[in-house]
Amino acid sequence: MYLIADVPEKAVNLHFTILNTAEFDCVVLSNSDRIEDMEPDWVASDEHLCAVVGSTVIGSKLRAAITGGSTTASMTWTDFHYYSVQRGMQQIDALMHSRIANLFYAWYGRLNAQEQCGAGQHTDTRTTGVTASRGMTDTIGYEEAKSINGNVTNSLVDNAVHQYAWYKSADEYGGAAVTQVNNICCLGYEDIYGHKWDMMDGVDVPNDSGNVGKWRIFMPAGSVRMVKGMTSSTWITAVAHGRYMDVIPVGNVAGSSSTSYSDYYWFSGGSSRVVYRGGSYAYPYCGVSYTNANSDASASHTSVGSRLAFRGRIVRAQSVAAYKSVSEVA
Repeated sequence: MYLIADVPEKAVNLHFTILNTAEFDCVVLSNSDRIEDMEPDWVASDEHLCAVVGSTVIGSKLRAAITGGSTTASMTWTDFHYYSVQRGMQQIDALMHSRIANLFYAWYGRLNAQEQCGAGQHTDTRTTGVTASRGMTDTIGYEEAKSINGNVTNSLVDNAVHQYAWYKSADEYGGAAVTQVNNICCLGYEDIYGHKWDMMDGVDVPNDSGNVGKWRIFMPAGSVRMVKGMTSSTWITAVAHGRYMDVIPVGNVAGSSSTSYSDYYWFSGGSSRVVYRGGSYAYPYCGVSYTNANSDASASHTSVGSRLAFRGRIVRAQSVAAYKSVSEVA
């Protein structure tokens, strides 16, 4: 989000121009060539917890659990938020989702999550916990799986992306093999994109006077940030990033399912939009930056779910036995 340029020697005056609709107009002068000295200021990334699997209603409580069924859907944002708070928790928020996206881009050095980790089964009722036995091992996509076994399932969705995902494995002779699964695992998170959208806490798009398209992000410490995003639905080619490392779609240049971020942004100019992330089914739109700001807090959909998260004091148990002896508070 910064333009960094050398000041010519013996320069007397400094002139700069900026788009008159820009949200900032900061100029920083530094006599250092260290990139960290040119950053206006640094932001600490607070420790938090985020569920590996989506949320499931068990009894009267919302849990991150493996039940042999699929995660809960057809509830409003208001209800998901309420039941998360009742647990002393929250839903995954915009900062968490952006950090997952940034970590994916940094770790794999690419933007297309479906090509890297697969697209998963083309349904919004995948069984929860299929990837649990593999721990933090990520799934792989069709092209990598095909390079190991040319006979892997070739099933296109919208003639653009191959459904399913695969784990690398070994055959009885120790040779390379692949195992097909319905869920994706990306950075250890099951179905962090595809399957069902993740409703997000701590962010909305009010679309009131002067704020059309702006994301209102409620920070953990209580402050509020406004970040200008796109005001139309299109393929993402650029994101607002900056010191908070946001992943918020910006610009007016359209991409595609196989170029730029390979993910889509659904936008509505209606008032008080909540924000979902990740996508549903195995559509080509899906990925770690795929975003939906199209619905209000009273809407419910069969392909929209939630993911529990926690911000607060984290205490590490000294042993498995100590962890298992902990009593549930909420």
